[in-house]
Amino acid sequence: MFGSVRRGREQRKATRRKLTTSGFVRPDGGFAIRTCTVIDLSDTGVQITIDEPRSLPSTFVFLTSRAAKGRRANVKWRRGSQIGAEFI
Repeated sequence: MFGSVRRGREQRKATRRKLTTSGFVRPDGGFAIRTCTVIDLSDTGVQITIDEPRSLPSTFVFLTSRAAKGRRANVKWRRGSQIGAEFI
């Protein structure tokens, strides 16, 4: 197995900041805002915990406050009540 390099799990493009703070999500093109807990945040994505995660569509807007403009995101994975998403 020459030339084979095994990489660790961490392959993110940006450094994550661990947080435990409130955030908000809104379905892309929708108006209803839901509260979430931000687990970590980077320039390229976010990991959140939310009630009823399956009801959040694959594309949504993540907001740090209700008054914030927000950033569109695509769900990359779902595990229980946690969602990992990449900003688009």
